[in-house]
Amino acid sequence: MVPELCTPLSSACYSSPEIILAPFMLITTSVFLGNDHADLWNQLWHECAGLTVKVPQIGERVFYFPQGHHEQIEACMEDEDDITIHNYDLPPKILFKVVNVELKAYPDSDEVYAKFLLLPDNGEGDGSTVRSVPQKIPASSFRKILSVSDASTHGGCVLPKLGVEKTFPPLDASQDQASQPLVAKDLHGAEWGFQHVYRGSPKRHMLVNGWNKFASAKRLKAGDTCIFMRGLERNEIYIGIQRAVSMQKASKDLTGSAMRRGVLVDASVSMTTKTYFTVIYHPRMCCSAFIVPYHVVMEALSVNYSAGMRFETLDDPEDMSRKFYGIITANEDVDPARWPNSEWRCLKVQWDVAPFSHLAPRRVCPWDIQPRALDVPHMPSSISVNRKRSMPFEPVIRSNPLSRTNENNQSDGSLSLALTLSVGGIGGSSRQNETNLAEDVKVGEDKSVNRTMVSNKSKGKEVCGGNQNA
Repeated sequence: MVPELCTPLSSACYSSPEIILAPFMLITTSVFLGNDHADLWNQLWHECAGLTVKVPQIGERVFYFPQGHHEQIEACMEDEDDITIHNYDLPPKILFKVVNVELKAYPDSDEVYAKFLLLPDNGEGDGSTVRSVPQKIPASSFRKILSVSDASTHGGCVLPKLGVEKTFPPLDASQDQASQPLVAKDLHGAEWGFQHVYRGSPKRHMLVNGWNKFASAKRLKAGDTCIFMRGLERNEIYIGIQRAVSMQKASKDLTGSAMRRGVLVDASVSMTTKTYFTVIYHPRMCCSAFIVPYHVVMEALSVNYSAGMRFETLDDPEDMSRKFYGIITANEDVDPARWPNSEWRCLKVQWDVAPFSHLAPRRVCPWDIQPRALDVPHMPSSISVNRKRSMPFEPVIRSNPLSRTNENNQSDGSLSLALTLSVGGIGGSSRQNETNLAEDVKVGEDKSVNRTMVSNKSKGKEVCGGNQNA
């Protein structure tokens, strides 16, 4: 029998949401929705959490990384880690089984988080057979970053035409004042009425009547992102919010050091007594997930990452069609004294260009990236791989004066060279090398043509001279 997850504040443990963040009434919206609506709600939650956030399923085996949990507390409390805190002899990663998952949102800010109930796993078997299930309803959606006028309480919200035409019910654009009512449901099941109009010169899609009330109630600011998703009914949509700046305030009842100690004590007690362990995960506050499916970690650790290896991000959180590239500069522990031989953010990297616009982590976890296809030596192989023989094209390294090197990088100056920028698709470097090879071939062909032309000219001169002599 799974115990009640929303414990009272007076008896909450350090890892409960009421302690990590200020106490609010917690809501699990999906409990009062039908199956199809619940599926749409879950999809909206993931849209608000980030396009690359993967939530483990109930019954799945996962690795829990205490260091990542500490980094989340650091982000919540806006302080630095206390290196004097003992790790209570915990390993850098702990194997658990997911007993329950709740996807939640704070009602006053709509910021999303996930609440996990974990149970220590005995480690038997070769991994979980549970895998993430894709959404049953592929709902169309689009995002709008709010401008100053959008976020004001005295106007409307201008929407992108392509997104509206893909997601909203169709309007009769031939009318001068085309309009329709819309009912928008948020993450808490609350309904908001908007009037969708297509007017102006030039004509624009806008949300007018009802938008001011929504913007005021949600305390929207310029830079926040609204996510619009198609609903089940004709005039129904779903609406979610991504805050540009978190509105949740850290609790003043405990310090960051007390929270970190509490998290480690809870994890240690759970491992010793084989009891439940509650973890709160805020995807918008973490650069990397610290509860990761077993098979994802094991597959990532099968790759022998080393300095000089090229890599690419799995996906860009804001644009799934775009990838970013970089080079690994070192493979070393973040905190070798307390967490030796830890895989948590063990790879120091240098980016071709800073990813995710405002986030450019100098360290990443192995499961957050993947090697370029031509650079993948795997651990199980006992035979050393000659990369030069396996690569049809060697990477071309050029100095990029616009790139910013790692300020904390204490390695030799050779690492300050940035590789040629390659953004926009898989295999960008390979295409660049193929282009270089094609150019070399073309130059060789041009030289051959030039030699032929010179030879022909010489013959022509001899022929002309013969004619003149004649």
